[in-house]
Amino acid sequence: MSNYLPTDLVLEILGKLPVKSLVRFLTVSKSWRSIITNPTFISSHLSNAKNRTLVHEKELHSFLTIAENGPFGTFNSSSKLEFPFKSDRTFRIVGSCNGLICLSDDEFLDSSQCSIIIWNPSVRNHRVLPNPTINPKTPHFVVLGFGVASHAYKVVRLVYCMKPNDINSSFMQLVEIFSLETWSWRKWSGVDFTPPPQVFPTTTCPSVFSNGVVHWLSEDDSFRCSSILAFDVGDEVLGEVMLPDELAACVYESLLMLRIFVIGESLGAVKYDRGNTSCDVWVMKEYCVRESWTKLYTIRLLNVVSRVIGFWRSGEALLFLYRQGIAPYTDRSVRFCLVVYNPDTRQTKDLGIYGSGCFYVKSYVESLLLLRIGGELIQ
Repeated sequence: MSNYLPTDLVLEILGKLPVKSLVRFLTVSKSWRSIITNPTFISSHLSNAKNRTLVHEKELHSFLTIAENGPFGTFNSSSKLEFPFKSDRTFRIVGSCNGLICLSDDEFLDSSQCSIIIWNPSVRNHRVLPNPTINPKTPHFVVLGFGVASHAYKVVRLVYCMKPNDINSSFMQLVEIFSLETWSWRKWSGVDFTPPPQVFPTTTCPSVFSNGVVHWLSEDDSFRCSSILAFDVGDEVLGEVMLPDELAACVYESLLMLRIFVIGESLGAVKYDRGNTSCDVWVMKEYCVRESWTKLYTIRLLNVVSRVIGFWRSGEALLFLYRQGIAPYTDRSVRFCLVVYNPDTRQTKDLGIYGSGCFYVKSYVESLLLLRIGGELIQ
């Protein structure tokens, strides 16, 4: 009996295997290695990847992935991702696209000293970006975003620096883009807003990637109206997504009252009341159409220390609540837990995931991107 397997059959079998198995099978034969490292196969495998939810507990340096499964609040597996290196610094997730996670330790560091990292935990490889080129000497703040368009992965860096000798203390906006394809920074020369909207720092209001666009919660220079600043990754155009009046008016204490998210496949927002006793969940049903913003439901918050941190792909909200427990994969006693909220029954379910309260949620898939073999990076 022949041991030969037709190439089409091998492709079909390998295409259904998880990344961990494919990495292990690289040493089976030269032909298998050639298939697995082929860009066409990598792209095809990615298109069939199952979506998972990435949960980052910042204080514990903990990364978990959760596979959603069917009925409310259930998942069939969770797994811990090993942080790629040891560091005393605290990293946050800038964004997650097709298995690549962008990290930065910019929360407590000067922008010229912080690191930006692209990490694929599935293939256990990461790369540190070279230093940015825009580092003003005048007072400034920086926001970051990460996205992809037409297989081109980019980190966008918005720098707001105080104009020198300006008695009004106004800011000017500088933008640079890092391309993973060329592995270099370049200054963006697009048309700017006049005056530019002031963007809330992403360490407090994280950026959101949806519809090929990176979004940041922003406000106008008069601090009277909130909106969403949008950067189209493919066309490299800055624009503005308008909020409905009820959300646009959330300027006073808006860092606490308003957040933006991806809900299902759409851009969404969560608005809290002043007493933090409830929050409204909104979604923009037609992208960039202000009139399509719709309030989906209201969540009555169970205690004062509770916040929405993300959504299942099915649209159910994820919240953290004050509750004593043990962090997963550790023996540390912590004070907060993750629950999923069902808007139909208004019930919550404890997911058994505990932490110190600094939770962040992003979508995640396993992929072969950033695969390295014998020192050679496979694009």
